Amino acid sequence: MSLLIPIGVSYDSDPDRVEKILVQEAQKAAGEIAGFLKEPPPFVRFIPGFGDSSLNFTLICQIAEYVDQYLVQHELRKRIFKRFKEEGIEIPFPIRTVYLKQAKEQI
Repeated sequence: MSLLIPIGVSYDSDPDRVEKILVQEAQKAAGEIAGFLKEPPPFVRFIPGFGDSSLNFTLICQIAEYVDQYLVQHELRKRIFKRFKEEGIEIPFPIRTVYLKQAKEQI
């Protein structure tokens, strides 16, 4: 059964490097996390693509049973977060700029 995990990174990130790290972490985790299958091997697609504040990727991997998705996502996301931190890859959040307009004085 396929498991699709969406992951967003900063626009400052190199897409090839992000893809490589995601695949490496998934390959290391496959077989270590219950229900996470090694075959077929995990892969990444740059979809849905360009977001408002992030480059959006999808990590695609295989799990044994539907219920395995929760533990696999939980453990894999922690590993990815730590690895991104080590590699200096930022996971962005939306930033809003608010401009306040001053009222004109009455004459």
